[in-house]
Amino acid sequence: MQLPSGLFAYELARGSAEPEGRSLRYTLMTEIGLRRASAAGLEHPFDLDRIRAASLQELSSPELRPGDFGLHLWADSLVGGERAAELEPRLADALDQSGLGQREGMEVAWIVQGLALSGRRGALLEEALETLLGANAAASGLLHHFGPGNRRRRFPNFATQIYGVLALTTAARLGLDDRALPAARRLADKLIELQLPDGGWPWLFDADRGTVVERYEVYSVHQHGMAPMALLELAGVSGQERYVQAASRGVDWLHGRNDLGIEFADERERLIYRSIRRCRPWDRVAIAANLAGSTVAGRPLLGGPHRLELHAVGRPYELGWLFEAWAGRESLYAA
Repeated sequence: MQLPSGLFAYELARGSAEPEGRSLRYTLMTEIGLRRASAAGLEHPFDLDRIRAASLQELSSPELRPGDFGLHLWADSLVGGERAAELEPRLADALDQSGLGQREGMEVAWIVQGLALSGRRGALLEEALETLLGANAAASGLLHHFGPGNRRRRFPNFATQIYGVLALTTAARLGLDDRALPAARRLADKLIELQLPDGGWPWLFDADRGTVVERYEVYSVHQHGMAPMALLELAGVSGQERYVQAASRGVDWLHGRNDLGIEFADERERLIYRSIRRCRPWDRVAIAANLAGSTVAGRPLLGGPHRLELHAVGRPYELGWLFEAWAGRESLYAA
């Protein structure tokens, strides 16, 4: 999935010889994971300096959102923070067009993560961290998807939640705010409460009620990458084994313990398939009905594993986050 430019593609479909598109965001995530792999002593054929140089050549690309500069700062911190003084103003300029309140929760989390790891401890980091701890924190323990005034605010996805756990845990580990660790634990505990019986992590939530709105798509990257990278970090900071157990249950979902009973890691295709989703256009109908039901009646209208299919593509960041989660921590897996 790496392109001749050194960047990474958007995705590769099962049976296809050529990947589709390109993604600067996925390139940054993949680089972060590969650097974790290298630090853990895993051999791989990638030239990390070439990947970094290719990403830096695209700093003026309109493809980059504010959160992507948080990822840039995160990646830069892994090579000594050489470009942090340039990247932070670019982040601030990107936010001038919208502000933190209008960014998805996952982007706010990337901004906290990037600034914290880079050592840029100024007003912007304080504002972003306060957004996670204050304005976006719901009484249920979950995070809102946006700041006040956005109609999607009440219905966040799993990405907003789990990147929030990671960013708050990083803030706690670095001693940035005494509220960060209790908030990370409260959020993670709520997610574990809502984890599906098969270990799957559901997709959409009602932050006000602290409930699941729609479980699909259930994404493999959440199972083996994003949830473990946050929960294992939290386990290390908090000393709580239950976070390791929850991360391991999620990994088991990949290996046949899922609604379709299939193995997601296809060695022949050299892919980890992306998700289990509702067949189209049923997926959009289910989301609309469940959002409406949650808003009006306080519960989703269409639940259960109906009309499901495998989304048989892979994306490069999925493998990057797999490394970020487990490289050097393989022994933590609780079979």
